[in-house]
Amino acid sequence: MATGERAPGGMISDADAGGGGRRWDDLNRDLLVAIFGRLGVADLIAGVPFVCSSWRDAARDPLCWREIDFREWESLSRRLGAHGDDRSNFTGILHSVIARGHQLLKSIYFPFFADDIDLLYVAERCPGLHYFSLSNPEMDEEMFRKAVGKLAFLRGMAVDENLIRSEILLHVNRCCASLKELSVFSEFVDEDMASVICKSLPSLRKLEITESVISSQAIITFIDGLKELEHFDISGYENSAITDVVLQKASRLKVFIWNSRFELGEFMDCSNCGEDWLLQRSCECMLDRKVMEWLTELS
Repeated sequence: MATGERAPGGMISDADAGGGGRRWDDLNRDLLVAIFGRLGVADLIAGVPFVCSSWRDAARDPLCWREIDFREWESLSRRLGAHGDDRSNFTGILHSVIARGHQLLKSIYFPFFADDIDLLYVAERCPGLHYFSLSNPEMDEEMFRKAVGKLAFLRGMAVDENLIRSEILLHVNRCCASLKELSVFSEFVDEDMASVICKSLPSLRKLEITESVISSQAIITFIDGLKELEHFDISGYENSAITDVVLQKASRLKVFIWNSRFELGEFMDCSNCGEDWLLQRSCECMLDRKVMEWLTELS
């Protein structure tokens, strides 16, 4: 093939591309947008735009900014060269990201320090938001209500246990008719909290409460009270709350994830030393007994 001549199928000859085939900047724009939409914020801001002009142009497409994740804020801020106050740095980046998305944002995962002000900012500019995750326990109730009131199309949210109150969740239920998914950041879940969720958000289909101390009665309350529940994730729970009754009731669910942190077996409360089974780790004598049982089985 002569130098500068096009290869079959639109490929560029080795002479044109320096031996690398088709040039990166010749890739279809729609393909680039589809790929970039799967990248993180740091790559979209500090990586992709500096490759070539066609990549920079594709990265400006609002479709690239539909799903935004700020949870790994420390590493993200380092990549972006942010210095000083996290709060002010995040505010600037958030405003830029929202502007690029042109109201097409569908899901956002906030960093741990983000608050109700940030949620309201997003809600006012992205009323079509489907999902948000906001783990900060220090939230202003009225601001949160105001933000949620603007999210009529919200399908799911992840919030701290401080927001798991009847009046707040009932407001969410009234404003967000499509909400079917809830994740709760909580250290301990009892029957009372489970009852509040079931009564306030009875149409939930997906519930996630991971890395938490949760009682068997709370689990049963969820399964019995949420008639439409399909996906229930309590992985990383820190006690032996999974009983035969729980498993029997959970058999109706499509997905039930309950793997314990104690991967080598379940630990019940100890009748020897009186340790409470709600503690976040098993008592020493219980551990010693289990270890001896496993060693016996291996011998």
